[in-house]
Amino acid sequence: MKAKASSYYRSGLEGKVAKLLPRNMFKYEPFTIPYTTYRNYTPDFVAGEFDEYIVEVKGFFRVGDTQKYKAIRDSLPENQELIFMLADKNKKVRKGAKMTMGQWCAKEKITGFDLKEMDAFLEYCTDDRTEVQRS
Repeated sequence: MKAKASSYYRSGLEGKVAKLLPRNMFKYEPFTIPYTTYRNYTPDFVAGEFDEYIVEVKGFFRVGDTQKYKAIRDSLPENQELIFMLADKNKKVRKGAKMTMGQWCAKEKITGFDLKEMDAFLEYCTDDRTEVQRS
């Protein structure tokens, strides 16, 4: 009895195609090719004399947000930093997840504050010469 070709492949269709291809001509998934999807990001707020603090306000993460924000972080020049102002650092990243939004920020080395830390956030985004004025 023959083993199922599809057990080695990601789909039944790949298994069927593999049976039809000459073995000495085709290799199955021999390497990976990195690719980039180009998008534009509009920050919620920007602070600093040279726009060095890119601030994203988040109450929750939608599907795909964690990947999106890692890509944004990695795309910023060295003089800019992505910072999250979270509604609650202890809120789960998504329903059923064990990791909180604050833990995710720490894991990804993204500075994160929540509303209870507004004074620390303002201090982080300003220097001693800047007087903080709240609107």
